Amino acid sequence: MKLIVGLGNIGQEYIHTYHNVGFECIDYLTSQANFEYKKKFLGEVYHQADTFYLKPHTYMNHSGESVLAMKNYYQIEEQNIMIIHDDSDIPLGEYKIHQGRGSGGHHGINSILSHISKDITRIRIGIRGEQYMGWKAKDFVLRSISSEDKNILQTVYQTVADEIKSQAII
Repeated sequence: MKLIVGLGNIGQEYIHTYHNVGFECIDYLTSQANFEYKKKFLGEVYHQADTFYLKPHTYMNHSGESVLAMKNYYQIEEQNIMIIHDDSDIPLGEYKIHQGRGSGGHHGINSILSHISKDITRIRIGIRGEQYMGWKAKDFVLRSISSEDKNILQTVYQTVADEIKSQAII
């Protein structure tokens, strides 16, 4: 079993904000085919074959509670868990994949790492564009994504989807 988690915050005020690119990437991935959908494990769960997609509804800072509940129920090994989230240290339009690192100050990742080991794969989607300059990260990530940036992020989501489909990740 595999678990792919997109991080974000629930609520109308957070829809289409930079901090929710994890949720948006999961939405993109699950729009590509028919998935079974349930509200379970403190979130939205999409399932197809041996892969689960999760959007935790615990708010970003408590994402680990939802991930741990699913991991334990389905006995998913840490090396089969992937987390997709925003990263203000990476330029907009780029992403990085790595495994076994710390949180880099991301509160959602802090929560997950406090509940399970570091042996997870992370896809860090860059959100730092020119419009980011002069903002504090905590203020910028809660801004609405500009239409220009939405187009750039859609390309990133497609690339991530292609890599996941090719089994190049986890």
